[in-house]
Amino acid sequence: MTRATDESRNNFTLLRLLLALMVVIGHFKLLSGTAYPSFPFNLADAAVDCFFVVSGFLIAGSYERCHGLWSFYARRVFRLYPMYLCVVLIQAVIMMALLPGGPFSALRSTVRYLVTNALMANFLQYDIGGVLSGLSNPGINPSLWTLKIEIGFYLIVPLIYVATRRLGWWVLAFIFVASVAYNVLALHLGDPRMAKQLPGQLQFFVVGVALYLYGQRLRVAAWVSAAITVAFLVTWTLVVPIPPGIRPLIVGAFVFSFALCTPVIRLKSDLSYSVYLLHGPILQTLILLGLFHDTLPFLSGIVCSVLVLAFIMERLVERPGNEFGRRLAMRLGRRVPAMPSVA
Repeated sequence: MTRATDESRNNFTLLRLLLALMVVIGHFKLLSGTAYPSFPFNLADAAVDCFFVVSGFLIAGSYERCHGLWSFYARRVFRLYPMYLCVVLIQAVIMMALLPGGPFSALRSTVRYLVTNALMANFLQYDIGGVLSGLSNPGINPSLWTLKIEIGFYLIVPLIYVATRRLGWWVLAFIFVASVAYNVLALHLGDPRMAKQLPGQLQFFVVGVALYLYGQRLRVAAWVSAAITVAFLVTWTLVVPIPPGIRPLIVGAFVFSFALCTPVIRLKSDLSYSVYLLHGPILQTLILLGLFHDTLPFLSGIVCSVLVLAFIMERLVERPGNEFGRRLAMRLGRRVPAMPSVA
């Protein structure tokens, strides 16, 4: 295992957890609609962008280590899907329990919700029977939109990786420029929702791939890394909006300096994915029931509850899914030829 992918020798696990908690804190304000988010409640979007850069880095490494496309896809699907499907089912149960006419009073809507969300097409139906229609954000889990983008990246990363290895860095540069151009065009046409989809988000993914392929040998002093982190937080707070094309470079600098250039703090469990998926339904359910309070003690309780539930789900769902995916990938890797050489 290379240094870049050995997470006992970098801070990616810690970074992902901090990013997930940034999303929780941001959604605490955004979902409740209690106040316009200011620091540190303004960092949810920044955290999502960082996640995309981190994915570019780690998925490029995952592809490099796998033997065959099916092996790669098996690892990625079972890393993502078991926990995702479990959360979708939990969300469905919550909404069915809250239906005014009883759990089975909106059967058609329930089936449609389960099918569309199981296929990661949550944009087709956000809730069951309109039970969430009165919320500021009428969807039980606002974090799910990023997962279909992750899947899209999984599908194309082998092509990006091989093309870059064979043809050079300009492939990533071309994808970056094209992605930024799409993003700018969508924003110009007044469609920010489409600007956030693929290929608009490729500008972040390819920065992560570039860091994996070309940035591993670069290092900065600890004080420089701290300065980059402070600059990142200040920029995200004071510069609104950050221009497309500049934004992923700022995010990439932060991810690089924090994950690869700071003293390693080792965590035994990676709770970031569970934290990312679980906090939305918890917040939305509390808001719907009138139990939400816009106070720091209540936020602290939310964070602690999410971490505890994430630890449980990581052990019961995520870890077994990862282990199954790893075993399946090893079997598939032994049955197919190795990936083509890119030397």
